Order: sequence, then structure tokens, then C-alpha cells
Amino acid sequence: MKYLLSLGLLLQISSASFSQNLLGISTSRFGGTNRLYINPALAADSPSRFYLNVLTGNGHVDNNYVRYQAPFSLLRLITGNVPAQYKSADGSIRFETDYTRETLDGKPKNGTIWGEVRGPSFLMQVGERGAALAFTTRFRAIGQVIGASEGLLSAFRASLNTGGIYSIPTTDNKFGASTNTYAELGITYGLPLVEADGRKILFGTTAKFLLGYHAQRLINRGMSYRIVQDPAIPNTNLLEVSKLDATLAYTTFLQNRSLTPAVLFSPSSPGRGFGLDLGFTYVDQYDVDSPALRLGIALTDIGGLTYKGQEYTYSDLGSNPVRFSTKDFNDLNGTGSIVEVIQSKLTTGRAPESNTFRVGLPTSLNLFMDYQLPGGLGLNLTYLQDVRSTSSTATHQPTLIAVTPRYDSRWLSVSVPIAYLNGGVTAGGSVRVGPGWLGTDNLLGLLGNSTNGIQPRGLDIYAGIAFGLGKADEE
Repeated sequence: MKYLLSLGLLLQISSASFSQNLLGISTSRFGGTNRLYINPALAADSPSRFYLNVLTGNGHVDNNYVRYQAPFSLLRLITGNVPAQYKSADGSIRFETDYTRETLDGKPKNGTIWGEVRGPSFLMQVGERGAALAFTTRFRAIGQVIGASEGLLSAFRASLNTGGIYSIPTTDNKFGASTNTYAELGITYGLPLVEADGRKILFGTTAKFLLGYHAQRLINRGMSYRIVQDPAIPNTNLLEVSKLDATLAYTTFLQNRSLTPAVLFSPSSPGRGFGLDLGFTYVDQYDVDSPALRLGIALTDIGGLTYKGQEYTYSDLGSNPVRFSTKDFNDLNGTGSIVEVIQSKLTTGRAPESNTFRVGLPTSLNLFMDYQLPGGLGLNLTYLQDVRSTSSTATHQPTLIAVTPRYDSRWLSVSVPIAYLNGGVTAGGSVRVGPGWLGTDNLLGLLGNSTNGIQPRGLDIYAGIAFGLGKADEE
């Protein structure tokens, strides 16, 4: 029973996930194709005639419900390098309830795990007016919980080791949980619209073709339940759900499959879609020996994917309530198997209302202001605003505001991004030497544990190999 009740919490404090911001790279003038995910107009602002991103990967977790307080760091947890005294006899990690501390402030709780790999991509200057063309590839894997009540998550958390099932709220048990795994191919074009006396306005757009592999969505608008004795197992109970106002949708393409190259390029993948980014950037710089001011606005990840899969809508469960018992979840590994059990229980004897469903992209409004001195020192202010409503059937870009001081030159970049995200402040660091990047937007999240007193609410790490060749015409 504890596995069922902790499913939502697992989505929030999962030990491996990824995000899209990479502030140490995307705010650098030498970020190349990595800047385009913030604002596609920056394609026409590259200092290099040609830029190649060989491979970039990054990992991120954030939430506003629990702080991490285990005796080992999140970095040790995700790498499996946990001391033996915190492992069971079979080598698995014992994760106790008191390894996390709740943040109870009366606000709805959100959590994101986000996986991203940016594959081979390139950006090149075309024509004589400073226009630029880019081709980008990207793979994303996302899990989110949106708008969950504190009472519900407290019951989930308590149920890891106690009878917290009895404290599930009967009137406030709403939440939305989703996963989405997909790849994209993007084509970006940027050009100056206006140029005069050291000032110019750049415009850029990215068109994306999307291929989806896996999606799950459970939107619970309210549930009525009771606890009853399990007649098959003495001294145990059943969770009996009698009414459910919810929508459940899922695909099965990745069941019993690994993400091999053959699967990634399979014509039978269940999701297809299109996306669009639009952006403008104002640049004020008299010449290359003068300070530069850049102001940008963009709307990114417009669009979504349509999946072939089953969608069920529940207003009630009829005369026969659905019962969940402990034995339903014995010998299961991973949240995927747990979700399959829930799907099987809820959908038995029912026909889906639809055999397709829609998942929106994490549309966001992006604003930035950047000031760069000729010697290489600079300061960037970035604001990313989620524009999807909490009730929308879409992935969400977590809203953040970040300040990133930096030093930038052609062969060396150093930055210290400081961000306000999901109700907390994070600080990171990034360094580039030649073509190699290494950084984090949340350094303390990687190192924090109960011994050093740091109580992180997530983690972040990224690395990549990318470089520019030649100087752009205005350089």
C-alpha cells in the first residue's frame, strides 16, 4: 500500500532528472546553439561564423514540498556511492522518511524531474546581413507533479513507514501527475530586422518536429474512499475508492523496451507533433570595443504532441468500488510498474473514451537583459514564466528569475548563476575551457546533507562539448 500512496512523492524527490535552463551556458555570448532555447533571435548574435554542439547533457530536480536531509548527499545518491551502513543486505539504499523535511506553508506543491540531451547541432552565418541558420536535435524526459495539496503529500510521505494512509484528506486530495518522453528536430533562422548607428533589432524563429515515445497523465480532481479490512490478509487493510473525478491517459510503446537507436527512430512511436519558438532581441553596441546591452523577449515551446494511447475519464466508478491492497504491489520495480497496476485496476471492464490524447509543450515567456563589458565581464538577468494553466494537459516550464555574473572570452568562460525557483534560492557555477563545459545551477543541492546543515530542495548538473570556428562578420 505504501508504494501506491508514495507514487506522487516519488515523482517529486526522484534521484535522477533533468532540466532545460543551463544558465551558465545559455547566458554566455559563446553559448551558440544552447542560447537558442532561451531566445531564437540570438542565432543572429553569434560571435562565430560556425558553431558546433557535439553533445550536451544536464540533470535537474526541483520541488517546493520537501528539503533533503539524508546523511549522504544527492550526488552520492544519484551515483549510487552511498556508504554501506545506509544500504540493505541486498545492496539497495534504505531511504528513511526523516531524510526529508516538509515545507508547510499552505501553498499548492509542485515538483519537476527533467531529463535532456542535446545531440549534434550546428549554427552558421548565412548571407552578408548577419543572418544565421541553425539545426538542432534534443531528447527530453520529464516527470512532474502540479498543484498537489499539502495534506495529500503529507499522507504520502507518512505512508512510507507508518499508517499515514488514514490521514489522506477526504476533501482536498487533488493533484496532477504526468510524464512525457520525446525528441525534437529544430530549424532556426535569425536575422537583423533593423540596423542603425550601432543598434539593431534581431528576430528569430525555430520550427520543431516532435517524435514522442512515452506519456502518462493522471489528473485527480477529487476522490472518495474508505479504509476496509482485507479479508485475504489478516491485520491488513484495503484502500477502497468509491468515487473518482479524474482523467487517466497513457501509452504502452516503451513497455518492455529500452531507448535504443532503433526505438528512437522507430516509425511506430506513438507521438507526433510540432512546436514553435519566436523571439526578438535588441542590441546596443557601437563597436566591438564598446560595452554591449542586449534586451530580449521570446515565447518558446508553443505547440505539443498527439499520442496514440488510451484515455479514460471517470466521474464515478459505478456500483463496484476499486480496491487496492498491499499484495497488488509486491515485487514491483520502479514507478512504471506501479502505474501499470493502477491503470489495470481502474480500466478493467471499461472502454477508453478516446484512443488519442494531447500533451502540450512547456510553453514559456522568456525575458532577458544582458550587459557585457569589452574586457569580458558581464551580467545577465533572465526571467522564465510558465504560461500554461495548472489545469492544462501540458508539461510546465518551472518559473524562475536568475542573475548571472560572468567572465566571457573566446577560450574561457566562468559564471555564477543565482536563481529564485519554486520558492527557493539556488546558486551554481559554470566553467568553459576551450570546447568543454561543466556546470551546475544548484551547487549546494549536489553537496547538501544532514551533516553539513545544507537542506536542498533539488539538484542540477550539466556538461558538454561545443565550440565556434571563425569570427562573425561584425567581429
